[in-house]
Amino acid sequence: MNRIVYLLVHRHHMSVEPEDVAPDFMEDGEPLFWDDSEDSFKVLGLYSSRQLAEERIERARALPGFRRSPNGFFVHEYVLDTICWPDGFHVGKS
Repeated sequence: MNRIVYLLVHRHHMSVEPEDVAPDFMEDGEPLFWDDSEDSFKVLGLYSSRQLAEERIERARALPGFRRSPNGFFVHEYVLDTICWPDGFHVGKS
């Protein structure tokens, strides 16, 4: 039996001034990427449903740090016992 789990992660861009709101990480529904060395990632939990993960997002948006990046939340869906990266990955220029 395959079970789906939902990993909730928050991404915050560290170069934003403390009083500012971090830029949106999405454009046209797709995440934007840049040098991750200026980003902080927080795992907020692993949930049994997307609804539980989204409820956690709503609560976290009011908390210090998270409220500066209200659009930095991502829910990743995984199927348990499924192999990811079965062929490895390439590091460096291709």
